[in-house]
Amino acid sequence: MDKPKPPQLRGVKLQRAVLDATIARLEAVGIDQVRIADVAVAAGVHETSIYRRWRTLARLLADALVSRTAAEVPIPDTGSVRTDLVEFTTALARFVATPTGTALVRGTVLADDDPEVAAMREEYWRQRLAASEQIVRRAQARGEVATTADPRTVVLTLGGLVHMHATHLGREVSPQTIRTAVDMIVDGIAAA
Repeated sequence: MDKPKPPQLRGVKLQRAVLDATIARLEAVGIDQVRIADVAVAAGVHETSIYRRWRTLARLLADALVSRTAAEVPIPDTGSVRTDLVEFTTALARFVATPTGTALVRGTVLADDDPEVAAMREEYWRQRLAASEQIVRRAQARGEVATTADPRTVVLTLGGLVHMHATHLGREVSPQTIRTAVDMIVDGIAAA
């Protein structure tokens, strides 16, 4: 007697299964060893389903990392710019310390010579920066931060701090360093 075939995944269920399997493979074997065939087996789908939706391994890895980042680094809204920036930067630092976060920050998954992946990476950063900048924009609307403060510079400064610790210093940024950096920034952009 033949074994019954597992139900075919479609739409959101297929996407979730494949992205989760991709992250699991990335964490298990490292980014350089992830293969679409292995992801397909882990997700319980056919390789053709993955190729149809993502077309390339680079696009699949990028999408998986983008999805994971949004889940792991939410944009806080506590009503205090100082608290929001500490929470955001702390979540970012915690994420960067994971194998998935490290892969994203180091950019090892995104090939510069692939225009499609480069466009996807650009769109990802546009969306993430726009979302992160809302922390400062909300504080400006509350009168907490000067209207002349540049939200993107604030976010990039804190992101750069985390990035430098992860990629160049080889260690996590400490909670005290995060608080000190946020204090310096908030004191500098505070409304008069």
